[in-house]
Amino acid sequence: MNASVIVDDLTKFYGKHMAVQHLSFMVEPGTIYGLIGPNGAGKTTTLSILAGLVSPSSGKASILGMEVKPNRRELVGKTGFASPQLSFFDYLSGAEVILTCGLMHGLQPRTAEQRMKDLLDLLDLEHAAGNYLYQYSHGMRHKLGLACALIHAPEVILLDEPFIGLDPASVFRLSRTLDQMSASGRTVVLTSHDLALVARLCHRAGILHEGMLKREIEISQATRTAASDPIQVDLEAVLWEVAGTPGFAPLSWL
Repeated sequence: MNASVIVDDLTKFYGKHMAVQHLSFMVEPGTIYGLIGPNGAGKTTTLSILAGLVSPSSGKASILGMEVKPNRRELVGKTGFASPQLSFFDYLSGAEVILTCGLMHGLQPRTAEQRMKDLLDLLDLEHAAGNYLYQYSHGMRHKLGLACALIHAPEVILLDEPFIGLDPASVFRLSRTLDQMSASGRTVVLTSHDLALVARLCHRAGILHEGMLKREIEISQATRTAASDPIQVDLEAVLWEVAGTPGFAPLSWL
């Protein structure tokens, strides 16, 4: 089976800082692939390169057989990207933002409007659909970004910390949505610090540390369908084995 996402020897410098070093991995259709690692490991940079927002210093990436380049129109309609770091225009309402994204992706107005309503319901934003963005909380803005990434039903979706700031009901619904996408043959690449969610949701996980892929983990179906604490402990143990257990000095005044 051909890979939907191929990362081939990617390196990215920001000035003298090397954010990603000779990174290579592949993700097959129907797979939910999780990137985990400490802050600064290169997770967001990797997704930004895959989304065509950042150019690599060397190496290349391809999605659905097409090399990823900034503003490559052939990939825009086939990929979705969401990140808490993205911003919106405050003078638009939530409904207007989602609807505009749908129309920009070429959806018919009636289709875009129906999908907008579906996504507002999925992410519990109906009550704020007519509110301007400056009235939205950080979590609500993040939900809006997820809606914009989903509205055109992309074949490959790239999600940077998709669960951050979400309430439990929204986490549940988004997880089920990603499972649905995977079951239909779509590909999901996500980053998350929630190791229990990664273990429960992803088919494979890659551990990044200092910009390098240190290890890949196959997550069995048995593990994904369980929900007990040992899942997180096991994945966390591998992470600390790779990145080193964080130091801890108790505060003497507590």
